[in-house]
Amino acid sequence: MLAISAEAECSGKMLPVNATGMIGALCCEMGFDWQVCRGLGVMARAVGLVGHVLEESRKPMAAKVWHSVEAQATAHFHHDS
Repeated sequence: MLAISAEAECSGKMLPVNATGMIGALCCEMGFDWQVCRGLGVMARAVGLVGHVLEESRKPMAAKVWHSVEAQATAHFHHDS
């Protein structure tokens, strides 16, 4: 994966080394068809999304973020008036 990233960089393209890239590299090493590689990448992202949803349901941060943004926007609005 590092060699592929370095080669891409030489051609002027940015190819970050991340989990999705590693899944693709492993699939290629194992001789899987590209369709299988893509499917495994999609499955990995779905599992990550489920983890985020579970985390948010157990320890929500959305309300905190909303109130923080609202307070900042209101303070900015009153300051400009």
